[in-house]
Amino acid sequence: MRFSEGTTIVAGQRPPDLARDEGIAYDVASALVDHGVLPELTYRLAVQTFGPHGAAELIYLVGLYCLVSVTLNGFDVPVPEPSTT
Repeated sequence: MRFSEGTTIVAGQRPPDLARDEGIAYDVASALVDHGVLPELTYRLAVQTFGPHGAAELIYLVGLYCLVSVTLNGFDVPVPEPSTT
């Protein structure tokens, strides 16, 4: 991922120059995180692009990331300081 794509995502926007599969992965993650429901069309595109197991894995990974994020936020775990070595 290019730096500009990362900064666009952090700003809450979809990068315009994603490859097709990257865009579908972004749309899946965005729908789950922002809306909680994965639209049928987005799910079908994910299955078509990544296969049924790949689409399921993507959904699991988004869920796991959310679980870890909520747990860290719930216990107010600070972001580690950058290493100087």
